[in-house]
Amino acid sequence: MRHLFAVALFAFFLPCLWGQASVNETLETAFYWVDAVKGSDLNPGTQALPFKSIGVGVSAAEANNRLGIGSRITVNPGVYREAVTLAANYQDTALPITIEAATAGSVVVSGADMFTGWSSYSGNKNIYTTAWPYQYGLCGADPNGGPFQQDIVLRRELVFVDGAPLTQVLTLSQMRESTFFADETNATLYIWPPSGTKISSADVEIGARDNLFTVANKSAVVVRGITFQYSNACRTKSALTVINSDNVLLDSDFFYWNNSQGPGMIQDSQFTVQNSISNHNGAAGTWEDRSLNGLWSNITTNYNNWRGAQGAYYLWTSAGFHPYATHYGAISGLTSAFNQCYGIHWDTDNRDDTADNLILSENLLAEGFVEKSEGPISITNSYFCGGNPTTGPSSIGFQIRNSPMVSLTGSTIANDTPELNVVGTAGGYPVTDWQTGQVYNLVTDNLSLSGNTIVANAANQNTFHDPVLGGADWTSFQATFSSDYNTWWNPLSSKSFIVPSPANNTALDFTGWQSATGQDQHSSFAQPAGDYLGACTLTPESQDFWYVTNQNKIVTSVPAGGSVSFTTSAVAFGGFSGTINLTADGIKGIPQATSSWDTQSINASGDATLSVSTSSSTPTGVYPVTMIANSGVLTRTITGSVLVNTVLAVDPKVANLGPVNVGSASTAFWVTLADVGSNGVPISSITTTGDFSQTNTCGTEVGGSNQFNSQCAISIVFAPKAVGTRTGTLTILASDPGSPITVSLTGVGVGIPVATSTPPALTFPTTDVGSSSQPMSVTVSNTGTASLAITSISVSGISPNDFTQTNTCPGTLAVGASCSIAVTFVPKAAAKRDATISISDNASTSVQTIALVGTGAYPKVTLNPGSVNFGQQTLHTTSATQTVTVQNVGTGPLYISSIAITGADPGDFADANGCPIAPAGLAANATCTIAASFTPTLTGLRSAAITLTENAQKVTQSVLLFGYGR
Repeated sequence: MRHLFAVALFAFFLPCLWGQASVNETLETAFYWVDAVKGSDLNPGTQALPFKSIGVGVSAAEANNRLGIGSRITVNPGVYREAVTLAANYQDTALPITIEAATAGSVVVSGADMFTGWSSYSGNKNIYTTAWPYQYGLCGADPNGGPFQQDIVLRRELVFVDGAPLTQVLTLSQMRESTFFADETNATLYIWPPSGTKISSADVEIGARDNLFTVANKSAVVVRGITFQYSNACRTKSALTVINSDNVLLDSDFFYWNNSQGPGMIQDSQFTVQNSISNHNGAAGTWEDRSLNGLWSNITTNYNNWRGAQGAYYLWTSAGFHPYATHYGAISGLTSAFNQCYGIHWDTDNRDDTADNLILSENLLAEGFVEKSEGPISITNSYFCGGNPTTGPSSIGFQIRNSPMVSLTGSTIANDTPELNVVGTAGGYPVTDWQTGQVYNLVTDNLSLSGNTIVANAANQNTFHDPVLGGADWTSFQATFSSDYNTWWNPLSSKSFIVPSPANNTALDFTGWQSATGQDQHSSFAQPAGDYLGACTLTPESQDFWYVTNQNKIVTSVPAGGSVSFTTSAVAFGGFSGTINLTADGIKGIPQATSSWDTQSINASGDATLSVSTSSSTPTGVYPVTMIANSGVLTRTITGSVLVNTVLAVDPKVANLGPVNVGSASTAFWVTLADVGSNGVPISSITTTGDFSQTNTCGTEVGGSNQFNSQCAISIVFAPKAVGTRTGTLTILASDPGSPITVSLTGVGVGIPVATSTPPALTFPTTDVGSSSQPMSVTVSNTGTASLAITSISVSGISPNDFTQTNTCPGTLAVGASCSIAVTFVPKAAAKRDATISISDNASTSVQTIALVGTGAYPKVTLNPGSVNFGQQTLHTTSATQTVTVQNVGTGPLYISSIAITGADPGDFADANGCPIAPAGLAANATCTIAASFTPTLTGLRSAAITLTENAQKVTQSVLLFGYGR
């Protein structure tokens, strides 16, 4: 009862716990406009003179933000072929930035570029070719040990002709109408556009950018009314990514036909996504990862995972709506339908979440799935149904795996097989809370059902289905199960409750169910009143068909001489009624193999089985087979694998880690090793060669007794040691006839210039104001592996005018070369002087600096002697001359502006000056003399002074002259 009480408290306190975005857009006082057609990035961004690209507008807004100014960017209608990033800066303030379409839906941020130059292909007049400039290779596998992925699932190429998507195939022989083949080996793109296309005037768009919009480590950002389409991001990546951010609002945005996912919210808090649609994406409609206090409101995610469906990859990282490890999350209004995967999948470590007003219908897998989540998760007023009537494969309504504290209230589950399904790992599954670090051993208990309608409409549809999870798991489930005031119904089977006790697959009627669980005492087993399926009636947007198969049988192992069967299904939608023609490709790649279909075509909907027979001489290996379903402009494919004499499959077989700077390391590239057998395979070693390293989760055995490890993940990291193409091999040694299993590794080491400055600072000796020091030198060296492009060398800082530089540095400094910078200190004042030499170049730290320090001082002068005594002198007679020596004891020239006799009796004394007068100067350490004489005019003491005015102290200096007249 303690757990049940906790659920009740959770529901009571939810309004206090949850937050959402609260961006104060009234603080935006700077306004910019962007126009793809009329704008220029040299414009000021006004409404009359708008920018051309969104990225330039964002840069202006970010600069404002650092000054404490909020900004709004209004984007005029148009297609913007760019990728935009808002990234953190240490000067960021809390002021908001809004990027919004002038009219919602009229602005398209596209990952595609236009391709031209088409030529007719000689082998088929329906096919056209052009040069293919990209070498993407295969994407990495899903991290952390996902199921085996076919090569087609790991591709990222996209082609659209006049807005219509073409289906990717991997060989020229697989091409049919509305397909394309990117031949990387021969750098050629082949397209077979829909019939009636005039290629000379068609708009052919090719996916060329992955992440179209990134918000990283930011706060108070709004993105409103913008369409994001044609991103070619690899699987698990998103067209729009918000990462490590808070208080972000996505409002009325649209995500269409991206290779992977629509919006991805990763490690964010206090965010809102509302009034948005994410349809026709290759993997998931949405992705949420380790988030806090997120709100999703009025969301649509339909027709997703078409890329995964090409390899029957329906189970992993695929859902219309996919929250992973969300805490304190809320969903209010979600429609998720016609996805070739789950409708919604709470995937691992979800807790304190609520969902209200969900409509989940006609999805290939479970409409709703809670997996390995500690809860509580509360779902209210929602529909989980296989359509009305069912038009797709009748799958699972609501499924729970190793997840406690799930509650369903006021909801409908109907027209699925089964309706409510409980599965899991016996004894519990370990999950770690990413916030607290607490480890839970999760079993399904504390399930709460209240006020629900749960209806099965076929003999093979069960209202409740827990066939084998018995023993202590069932005991725990029974002891904590709370269910009442529900309507259960199956008009064709009274025994529609399947439980694991007293034996597996025990079928109970409603009375038996009440007795076995002690619940549903106020519930009924009866036809529901009213139109309980009304919300499940969803109309497909066009005539189309799915081409699907059993994901658990798409990779099959046989001994040489054995046979494999792939049973496929065509499922018509939206009134499609055409004939679907079936062919297969890849059989010729299996030595001595043959194949046959049990039918060559399907009328609208139905099943077809391809049988592949090997021979006793077929070599051990993993062989892909592609099944092709074509009906006019619609072509759908499924690729499976035939494993001959082996149960191990690895993907991808070629890992291209791309360009990486020498001395740096790549991000992880994931490879999956899968065991498709039932006994497990011991692993001897996993090693790499070349500039590649690996870590893995495989341990000593994959599959078999390791219940959590029917496949494992290998992480490859590329750290190039030299410039150029670098190759290596991943080798797996295992107790399997297919061993050794190898993966080809390749990457490109990119040379990087490294600028070093020696010494890093210059300290000059004290120098007289106005004089120049001896030059001091800095040596700039390129110690990297690529040429150093030097764009400028300048002096800046507090006292830039006190230093001058000349240099021998060329515009391009070769690897291993060096140049010098000569710096002279010319102080303008008698004080400490500081400046910096800045070298702008293409090194990894793009600006190198050398500190300059010196002290300016005035020159020093001495007068010797300090006084002259002429003694007694007869009136009107002149004494012998006496000499005063002037010495410059400073470091720079001494400039004497005047020498004069001043004082009480200047007329009684005379001088003969031997010192230079400015502009002439007395050099450092030099001396000059002044000859003085005395001619008294009166008796008694007579005095005066030789006064010298110079530039040393900006004052006069004097030598006292005196004598006595008689």
